[in-house]
Amino acid sequence: MRSLLPLLMAALVAVTAFPDGADAVWTPIANPPGTLLVKQVGNFTVIVYSNAAPRRHRPLQLVTVVRGETQPVGNGVTDYRLVLAVNNTDTGSTAMYQCVVRGKPGSRATTWVLRSFALYTQAA
Repeated sequence: MRSLLPLLMAALVAVTAFPDGADAVWTPIANPPGTLLVKQVGNFTVIVYSNAAPRRHRPLQLVTVVRGETQPVGNGVTDYRLVLAVNNTDTGSTAMYQCVVRGKPGSRATTWVLRSFALYTQAA
């Protein structure tokens, strides 16, 4: 039983040091439309969402990243919460969406995860 104590302490430190976003703070991105990484994350998000359902392709295209925030997850992984202006290329209409994407800058696209994508409604 004594040999488990260091392992349990290490697990407790890992959970405390790298919370899963519950207590972490969202930090605003200074110039989201002018940041290459943020534009790439926005494009990735729209492409993944557009092709999420093989039988129901959505003809969406990123117009711009309106605003964004980041939140560290741990081990260089970051959550990106973005508000995107997205154009429907079939109808020509533009709508605002909020998404959360998790990934590690500089890593492969397969390690990035689209966690949410929904119509953006501003809080009153």
